[in-house]
Amino acid sequence: MSSPEIKVGIEAEAAGREEGELSLMSGVSVSTYSLREQLGPLRFDITAPDGSEMHIELPYPKDLEMSELPRRLRDEFGVTSIETVAFQFSGPDDPEIDRFASALLTSGVALRNVAIDDGDLLESDPAKRDADIALLKRWIDRWAAMGAEFVRVNPGSAFKPHTGTDLPPHLVAALVELGAYARERGARLLVENHGGPSSDPAWMSRLLEEVGHDNVGLLLDLGNFDVLAAQVGAILMAPDAEAIALMDALDLTDLYVALDALAPRAELVHVKVHHVADDGVIRAVELDRAFSILADHGFSGPVTVEYEGVGGDPWQKTRRVVEATRAVTAKATDSEGGLQ
Repeated sequence: MSSPEIKVGIEAEAAGREEGELSLMSGVSVSTYSLREQLGPLRFDITAPDGSEMHIELPYPKDLEMSELPRRLRDEFGVTSIETVAFQFSGPDDPEIDRFASALLTSGVALRNVAIDDGDLLESDPAKRDADIALLKRWIDRWAAMGAEFVRVNPGSAFKPHTGTDLPPHLVAALVELGAYARERGARLLVENHGGPSSDPAWMSRLLEEVGHDNVGLLLDLGNFDVLAAQVGAILMAPDAEAIALMDALDLTDLYVALDALAPRAELVHVKVHHVADDGVIRAVELDRAFSILADHGFSGPVTVEYEGVGGDPWQKTRRVVEATRAVTAKATDSEGGLQ
């Protein structure tokens, strides 16, 4: 399903960024993942550290259809573009994708990015890896036809053991192939710091260099670093006072060092928030500090709010993150002149 109107909207916004005319409202997107607790069960497969496949299901209630989100996100948060996650649909042939595409068109909302979590490009078995690449191409076809500006894939399973900065040639080759495939269809391929070796800035920097800027860019997630991993799991399972206190006690120095290392390569940023308290306090990354780092490196790209907390009203909590993101973006722009 071709969506030229969506593509035109994205291109106009990109031109605005280049000319320094992008408004804060249009520059912030919201991920549909932020509202996952109202969108029905989530089902997805991951590759475990031993190479086996694991099926995960989160039994959320279904209060809304995915196709209801473009208009509602626009109306609730004043955004002109959104992001979605492929596993929020049953597969590339899910008819809800067609309804979602139609909803984007009728609401005038652009598709900023789609996060695709299928496949393990670090897989050493050529047959398995080729099957994963074929599935990723089917997803890219689907989203590119809907006008997605970016499509994000994982540079290997988030649960793969980290063995230094060595890069398997088959990983580089797979990303070069997928990058060219996406480019031919009008989309830009991204990889993200998303657990496992990809959360190591040295490994990720080397990967981006090897694959080449023409083939792949970086989606920089502010919260996907190892220093947060264990405590994030705890707070998502039980966001009680003890878990929050432990998160507050974390030393996030290494996280900000990692942001500083990767910021020069960022093309899209995920504003990852793991907890929003009733009083509006946001955890765990200090957005002021993170956006100051981005501004220091002249970042002028788009940002997507990805609220990952649990419990309470996800619309209210996402709204708080959107408001905070706009505030810190404005502050960073005024003080540093880098962000748009």
